[in-house]
Amino acid sequence: MYGLDEKRDEVLGFVEGVSLEEAKKKPAEDQWSILEVLEHLYLMEQLVVYQIEQALKRGDQQQAADKPLHKTTNREYKVEAPESVRPRGEFQTLEDAKEGLKKTREATLFLVHNKETETLKNRVFPHPAFGEMNLAQWIEFIGWHELRHLEQMKEVKAKLN
Repeated sequence: MYGLDEKRDEVLGFVEGVSLEEAKKKPAEDQWSILEVLEHLYLMEQLVVYQIEQALKRGDQQQAADKPLHKTTNREYKVEAPESVRPRGEFQTLEDAKEGLKKTREATLFLVHNKETETLKNRVFPHPAFGEMNLAQWIEFIGWHELRHLEQMKEVKAKLN
């Protein structure tokens, strides 16, 4: 659904090749560790699920033009992560991170299960870079966002080695 599983599998495949020591190490004081990036992905998906729930409850029918979500992976364009999705040290191990990611993915899939595509396309909330996005695009965005940060984690690992 929305390419989420394939993109998550890429992230988890990369994580399999990372030691806990590598995962906890920051390449620089102002940069996230791999474990912090994974926590950011967890927090982000959690926030998106919450925002989708709120948009569905409000029921405001609104549409937004489709956005070029594939551009999310362009790491030359920087977006400052909102405070609510910045890592706080919630995960101490890679297993903690995987379990957190599993829980948020289950919440995402549970939320969109049995939702009409039409309903998801007729509710919106804003994205910091793309502007108004419909709920179907937000769901798809989760996967693209993970690929963006997969590249970041690869960069972190390369800097550590």
